[in-house]
Amino acid sequence: MTISSLTYSPPIRRHGKTTKPDYEVMEAAAALADEGRNKEAVQKVFEHLFPTATIPDLATSTFSFTQGSSRVSARIQNDELSITVPLIQLPAGGSAIAALRYVLTKISGSGQLHQPRLHGDNIYLEFKSSIAKLHPAKVLEALRRMPMEADANDDWLIGQFSAVPLERGSIVELTDDEAARAEAVWRSHWDDIEELVKESQRKRSIFFLNELTAYAVYRIRFVLPMCGIVSAKLAEAAGTFNDSDEDPTKRETTLAKCVKEMKAVGKEELRKNLGHVEYAISPIGDGTPALISDYFQSGDYMETIDKLRSSGKNLDAAIALICTYNYLLARFSWPEEVETEMKNGLAAASGKPWREAANTMFAHAKELAATYGSDEEDEDEDDGDEDGASS
Repeated sequence: MTISSLTYSPPIRRHGKTTKPDYEVMEAAAALADEGRNKEAVQKVFEHLFPTATIPDLATSTFSFTQGSSRVSARIQNDELSITVPLIQLPAGGSAIAALRYVLTKISGSGQLHQPRLHGDNIYLEFKSSIAKLHPAKVLEALRRMPMEADANDDWLIGQFSAVPLERGSIVELTDDEAARAEAVWRSHWDDIEELVKESQRKRSIFFLNELTAYAVYRIRFVLPMCGIVSAKLAEAAGTFNDSDEDPTKRETTLAKCVKEMKAVGKEELRKNLGHVEYAISPIGDGTPALISDYFQSGDYMETIDKLRSSGKNLDAAIALICTYNYLLARFSWPEEVETEMKNGLAAASGKPWREAANTMFAHAKELAATYGSDEEDEDEDDGDEDGASS
């Protein structure tokens, strides 16, 4: 095979630190609801999620925040809480029917707290409920899920059906330097994945395939600030190739097709699909010491990697650990010193032959677990990622 190493690139994506919710305030909201003081309970839910913001009286003023490409507005009117997120404006012609069909099949759902609503040619996601019947948990779910739903689907609707953006959150364009770095990362990444797909087809190893498919997604998610239709297409393909329940041959075929599509993205098109966005609520989970231990202390995962190293399968071992570091950095928010140390591990293995990279990453992972891990079992890991299987 032609690829002999992987290269680490510092992230261009800005990993903004959002303020953690105040859980004592949420407990107070539940207590108020138990006392029948539902309006006060609703106010407390907003104070829980946005502890540094000034929350107005929702009965007299609208509270708004930005979540990626979504702009969210909340207000209490006539004893009813209304939370709305603009999605898209329907295009002219037959594409409008296709867009509506997508919304009804992919976004609408029975038993779902929020639903899409059509106002003229504009589609909004809405949650409405009488204050008298409203529990704080429902408000919390609507505030967390609805903006994420809009953020995850608007680009697909715009790119696939020519829908028009509707009151979107602002996206900060990359600088020329950032764009040049992003272009280099993009090209080298998909060149690497193309070669590794060939290796996967030769190996016929489910373990290697799982690590490769996760690396294909999470390395790019960690390094680049993805947005737009290219990001949506990657997520769509990853729903198949990074799903360990799918047929392995189908996964490899889908990944190979995705690689060709991603390599065909031109320089200007790529730049249009990259940008820095703001999230009032963190879209990723909090990394924990227990999560580090789950991967890197004594257990099946590290034992498997150690066996791979000892049997000369250094490529498999190196890819696995490099993938897991990228997964943890892409999917979780870490204290600064932990994040820096994981980046240091990737940098230390960058460009090294597979045997040296595997040994470097293995030693670093063991040290990372010894320094920042925990013996407690992690019960809070977020496993709802849209891209399918992790490493």
